[in-house]
Amino acid sequence: MRFRYQLRAVREFWEMTQTDLAKLSGLQTSAISHFESGRRTPSLKNLYRLVKALNCTADYLLGLKKSP
Repeated sequence: MRFRYQLRAVREFWEMTQTDLAKLSGLQTSAISHFESGRRTPSLKNLYRLVKALNCTADYLLGLKKSP
């Protein structure tokens, strides 16, 4: 479950709130909260939205690479 930590780290790197990320990605703020808490995992479509909004790679968010 490295995803939840990576997501939060990248969001905080860009100095975004969960609400900011939700607006940029087209997701609900509650979805971002669920992803970061580990209660849910994003669908492939939502992962793509997060990657685009955060300007990073899916490999980084999934913990497969050490740099975004």
